[in-house]
Amino acid sequence: MRTGCLPKFAVAILVVAVAMAFLSGQFGQAAAVSSSPQDCYYYGYYDSMYYYWYPYYYYYTYPYYYCYYGYYGYYGYYYYGYPYDYYYYTPSTYQLTVATDPSNLGTVTGGGTYNQGSSASFSITQSVVQVSSNTRYVFSHWSGDYSGVGSSGTVTMNGAMKILAVYQLQYYLSLSVQPQSAPIPQGQGWYDAGDTVTLSSAGQTLGDGDGSRLVFQGWNVDGQNTQAGVSLSLKMDAPHTATAQYKQQYYLKVLTDQGVAYGEGWYDAGTTAHVYVSTPVSTSYGVSIVFNGWQGDTQSNSQSTSVLMDKPKTVIASWRTDSTVLYLTIALGVVAALLVVAGIIVYFAPGRGRFQGLRPSPGSGRFTPASETPAKTKSLPLKKRPTPENNDLDASAA
Repeated sequence: MRTGCLPKFAVAILVVAVAMAFLSGQFGQAAAVSSSPQDCYYYGYYDSMYYYWYPYYYYYTYPYYYCYYGYYGYYGYYYYGYPYDYYYYTPSTYQLTVATDPSNLGTVTGGGTYNQGSSASFSITQSVVQVSSNTRYVFSHWSGDYSGVGSSGTVTMNGAMKILAVYQLQYYLSLSVQPQSAPIPQGQGWYDAGDTVTLSSAGQTLGDGDGSRLVFQGWNVDGQNTQAGVSLSLKMDAPHTATAQYKQQYYLKVLTDQGVAYGEGWYDAGTTAHVYVSTPVSTSYGVSIVFNGWQGDTQSNSQSTSVLMDKPKTVIASWRTDSTVLYLTIALGVVAALLVVAGIIVYFAPGRGRFQGLRPSPGSGRFTPASETPAKTKSLPLKKRPTPENNDLDASAA
């Protein structure tokens, strides 16, 4: 070999080496541009001289990934080189959509754009959304690309995601009674839309031991009468107001010790009860039993009267005996007897009647005509026989 050619050959080799180094760096950078963090371990390049270029190390500093490159080759033996270049890039980003069902409640946070592989947190701001006094939405659970029942959650962003906060529509059931003295049925409160609620009244009849009671009449739902049974099945397809309707009743007691009384029993509050008592037949001659009036919670002298039932009441029929007929009968009997006696006296009086000319015969006990009467004889007056008292008086007089 001519010595003059050596300098030219060395220069040529140097130019080729520099060109290879430059081209290798360019290919390495091009490889890095299309890589991802995972690709840093697998992507490489080799040239015609069996040199293999590949990224062998990377690290991450938000928001960039850094990849360092080194090389090894085979040209009769293995060897490793030192990293001589690096390249950084921005990772892929994904959209996280956080919404509510139903939409537009405005109670969620956390939606936005996130880098690939990062963690995204989201949450609700209100567990209860009050629409009106008797309508609301209550948080139920998460759906979509995340499931759970907690008020917040976290996902890893490996792609675009959509998460829904599902709210349950609820309606309020209000219960009342009429009149207000009755017990309110159980079951008032919030219910999920579409639920069926079974209500029961306190009973068909409530309390009757003190002359006052409530009788169940039926249900009134939202101002309209429905059914009379003590139980009610109500679908919660809207807010409802249910009223258990009772009727107030009072007991009227009618007492009497004579005759038969009518009108005792239960009456609706505010109504008028009609009472009547019959007159009994007296068992004593000439003595009658006479109605004397009503006493107690009403005052009346009529055997038939009316009583306003605004509370439990008791009325008592009073009686008295009337002996007027008896007294008249006795008086008439006495008068009749006196007349009979008087008639007899008059009839048998001397000198009157058809026996006027008859005289009784002495000692015979019969009447004889006056013509047959013996002649009157003069008789001496009888001397009064003195009694012992008279003898004493005579002696004292002498």
